[in-house]
Amino acid sequence: MADKDMHFSSDESDLEIDDKSECKSIHLSNSKQFQVYNNSSNEAGILCLPPEIIYEIFSYIKTKSLLQNVVTTSRYFYDFICSDEFMHHRLADCISKSTSNPTLVEEELSIYKKHGMFKIIDSLEQARSLTFNTVKSRIIDKCHFGDVHCVKILDNPCKNIAISGSRDKSICVYQLDHSEGPTLINTTTDHAGWVWTLDQEEGKSSRVVSGSWDSFLFLYDLGRGSLEKINDFMIHSAALCSKFETNFILSGTYSKLVIGIDVRSGKEVLRMKHHTKPVLGLASSPNFIWSTGEDNALSCFDRRAGKLFKRIRLERISSSIQYQDSYLWLAGFDGKIKVFNSAMRIISKYDSGHTKPITGMSHGMGVTATASKDGTVRLFSPNAHGELWKTFHLDHEVTAVDCKDGFLVAGGCGNVVRFWWNE
Repeated sequence: MADKDMHFSSDESDLEIDDKSECKSIHLSNSKQFQVYNNSSNEAGILCLPPEIIYEIFSYIKTKSLLQNVVTTSRYFYDFICSDEFMHHRLADCISKSTSNPTLVEEELSIYKKHGMFKIIDSLEQARSLTFNTVKSRIIDKCHFGDVHCVKILDNPCKNIAISGSRDKSICVYQLDHSEGPTLINTTTDHAGWVWTLDQEEGKSSRVVSGSWDSFLFLYDLGRGSLEKINDFMIHSAALCSKFETNFILSGTYSKLVIGIDVRSGKEVLRMKHHTKPVLGLASSPNFIWSTGEDNALSCFDRRAGKLFKRIRLERISSSIQYQDSYLWLAGFDGKIKVFNSAMRIISKYDSGHTKPITGMSHGMGVTATASKDGTVRLFSPNAHGELWKTFHLDHEVTAVDCKDGFLVAGGCGNVVRFWWNE
């Protein structure tokens, strides 16, 4: 599509109680009915207490393992803890500082439920631990000799490993340990240009991709704890962002293109031009590919139809974009975080509080983290309302951030990578 043909669209519980002979039914609107024990023999015991009191008791059980032990003690406790109501309040407690002001709405709850309550609670509690006064911090200042552009904390099977890329053309690997903290274990300088982007392959994979100003995508394996280069792909333009799907790499380039590489054949199988300026951010799902660029545009490509589905003009440039659970998250240079649904309609927007452009964002089940040129990193609740949890102040501009498994990492100007964690 030629630049002159570019065009844009202009989008930018009541409690019910039913008396029965054997039990009382208490449920929230639109949620699964929960049966509450009714003791007809007037015997004293925890099962005779109202559900609100039982929930208050269980709220003091802070760890996932102890809660799982309670589940196995009786069928009643199993039904109670696995009910929609308990999940709703427990998740709200993890996300909101005040139980009287829960920040989860029913629509968001349905998304969290599919991941499993214990997994969500674990992610939320790990993220909230970073807001405690006992949080530790470490600066690693001898890993890079140029500004750090990208950081990434990896998932299984490379859990407890983080990587960073810099203007000095190097990629560094760190071992993460909650007792000892992060340590530098490996460095590579394969690229001949600034390293702009890093991403891990979806699924349980130890492969990562790096993109650089040298117009190459390098494929590495971290299965043995160090970077082992296994392939490279020439894309004939600087790689500014990437998304690593299973056996498929998407890359946004300085030449305004989005390019798709089949890792198995090593061939380019997709080429799109939906922007008039360099592409800065990428996200994808099985049906769509989203991209943002310096032209203030958010574009959506329909993979099933094989054509552009929609393009909208944003208020400011957005270089950080992520897709999770049918929602698209964007962080813009205007300091605002926007949430879109799969139909590209904005459903929420909130101000991050940053006084300068947001340069990086990490959104997951447990937390939304943002980095900014104002020298701060901010942690928010991971829902569409964005309750501010914590602000970390650095003495330089921050360009990249990631948060996962109880670790927070940030990189930026000053040639340093900084980590936060709690034992």
